[in-house]
Amino acid sequence: MFEVTLRCPELPDELLVQAAHVVEAISSPTRAVVHAISGDDIDVEAPIGRAALLEVSVDAEPVRHFQLVVTSVRFDGVYRGAQRRYVIELAHELELLSLRADVRMFQDKDAREIVAAVLEGAGVPSAHVSWSLSRPPWKRTYCVQYRETDFAFLSRLCEFEGIFYFAHDDGASTHVTFADSQGAFPPIEGESVIHLADDHHGSGVHQLEIETCATPDQVSVGDYNFETPGVVLTKRHAAADSPRSDSFEYPAGHRTSDQGATLARLRLEALAAESTIGRGRSDRMSFRAGSWFELGEASRDELSGQYLLTRVEHHFAPQPDEGASRAWYKNDFTCIPHATPFRPPRATARARVRGVHSAVVTGPSGSEIHTDELGRMKARFFWDREDPQDDTSSCWIRVVQLPLGASQAIARVGWEMAVVYVDGDPDRPVGIARLYNAEKTSPYGYPAAKTRMALQTPSSPASGKSNEIRMEDGGSAMEFFMNASKDWDTHVNNNRTDTVAVDEKLEIGVDGSVTIGANETVQIGASRTASVSADEGVSIGADRTKTVGGSETVTVSGNISVDVKGSDSETTGGSHTTLAAMGVERTSTGSQSLTVGGSMVSVGALGVSHTVVGALSETVGGAKIAVSGASVTESVVGAYASTVGGVSVQAAGGNRQAATKGRSAVTVGGLLSANAAGKVSIRAKKVAVRVMGVANLLGGGGVLTLTPGSASFVGLVTLDASGSIKISGNPNLVG
Repeated sequence: MFEVTLRCPELPDELLVQAAHVVEAISSPTRAVVHAISGDDIDVEAPIGRAALLEVSVDAEPVRHFQLVVTSVRFDGVYRGAQRRYVIELAHELELLSLRADVRMFQDKDAREIVAAVLEGAGVPSAHVSWSLSRPPWKRTYCVQYRETDFAFLSRLCEFEGIFYFAHDDGASTHVTFADSQGAFPPIEGESVIHLADDHHGSGVHQLEIETCATPDQVSVGDYNFETPGVVLTKRHAAADSPRSDSFEYPAGHRTSDQGATLARLRLEALAAESTIGRGRSDRMSFRAGSWFELGEASRDELSGQYLLTRVEHHFAPQPDEGASRAWYKNDFTCIPHATPFRPPRATARARVRGVHSAVVTGPSGSEIHTDELGRMKARFFWDREDPQDDTSSCWIRVVQLPLGASQAIARVGWEMAVVYVDGDPDRPVGIARLYNAEKTSPYGYPAAKTRMALQTPSSPASGKSNEIRMEDGGSAMEFFMNASKDWDTHVNNNRTDTVAVDEKLEIGVDGSVTIGANETVQIGASRTASVSADEGVSIGADRTKTVGGSETVTVSGNISVDVKGSDSETTGGSHTTLAAMGVERTSTGSQSLTVGGSMVSVGALGVSHTVVGALSETVGGAKIAVSGASVTESVVGAYASTVGGVSVQAAGGNRQAATKGRSAVTVGGLLSANAAGKVSIRAKKVAVRVMGVANLLGGGGVLTLTPGSASFVGLVTLDASGSIKISGNPNLVG
């Protein structure tokens, strides 16, 4: 004889159990339906959620304990007049996880740590849970429970890892073991060898059917890891050397090749566990899901062997209704060969995110930009009730870049970003774009700036400045604008062409530098004005040619100095005039050639000086005039040749001196006049003066006049030579 009792603080002690139906299975919470009779009314709300013990005793000895939680109480009518019948549903405490749903994330935890955290959060005591794992689960950088019940989330993680769980009770509590290998399954209590029930064995297995079906004999898994893009993550595991069928899964969820190999094996084992299934019936109450028994002395040898019970459905009828002769018990069970590794089927759907989420970019306290070597961001999702405000808010999230050869845009802390998910997987977020909200709006404001598009990056640390490319498309206000808050560097590997249809304006606040490796051509269709407030320097490594189609005027308020290291050749088609408020000084360290088609005029208030270290050749088509308030000096180290088509006048407020160390020849087509307030000096080894017209030499003491036929002087004229002095013609030497 056996009896079934149900004890719960919120249920009457005299509750009589008529029948009980209990279902237990691996990786599934135990559930029970109890039909009971009570002489008193039961408050059907009071027992809900309370712990209850369903106990089975044989000959007053407890043989099974089911520590469960009341989930439902239903009044089922009146029984035999005054008694009430109730249907009470119970379940293992893990079933209550189906009443809890959440959206939350876990970082840098493995499946065991995540499951333990879920159970602890649901109030399942850690003493009720044990682990028996043959391999440690791999760390998950980021794992999201997305719109799932705690039970679905827990089941999904365990199914992925090939981890199963089963319950075994000690009477005081129902203990749950999470495991991943056959060694974790104990044998059934008592005698583990069970026989088929027959004339010799009245108790045992009354029925057993073995079903074998075809399943894939190879599993392949693939995935992609952007941190190791060159590594092929496709792995396969086969049950035979020449597999006939292949089941391919992508994305499988692994990040390394080793993980892929493990995952392929686990997936094949899960399929193989469904290839041979036994279904039977027995009268052994010791049959428990998650334990194994041995079937001995079967009439068919292929039935003998050890079997793992994967599901057991118990039927207890200790107080049968009218018509039943006596109490009875039976169970229906499902089993697989014990040698076949058990893996939970992938029955729980993977969480999927449909559509776009938004999140706020985060970083360490006080930071404006927070990124890593891949330009990723961290973000706080609005579904996260823990509301982390720093860089612990998420994993590193990849950010979409513009589809160019290379581009770089970093999401700033505080931005709201649109986020999508690879294959809808909540564990794989990708930031795709920035979103404006009521606090962080566009830089120019809508709808007023509806015709404006801009790319703007604010400075960091924040200073109110930004770099910007802006386009205005509003009718006559069309504009392309660029702003650099500090430096602007442009690099062109080949040619660059700028075309400006109307005006161009360039303003440089401090210095400007232009370096041209080869030639430069500047063509101006009209006038050009250049204004330099301070100094200007021009350095040319080779030749320079300057062509002016009209007139050129150079005005220098201070000094002007021209230094020619080699030869100097000047050709002027018209007049050549040099006018200085102070002195006029020309110095050439090499030879110099000067050609003027018209007149050449040099005027200096403080002196006119012309020095040539080499030879000097001078041709003036018109007049040559040198006027100075002080001295007029010509000094030539080499030969000196001067040809003047018109008059030649040198007027000096001081001395007038011409000196050459080589041959000196001066030819004047018109009047030659040398006038000095001081001395007029001509120094050479040999001096010859040939006059076609008239030559006047005026000094501070006298006047020397030369004509083709005569020479005359007035006042004191001194002719001084180291050799002889010869005057030919008809000199008139009257003084």
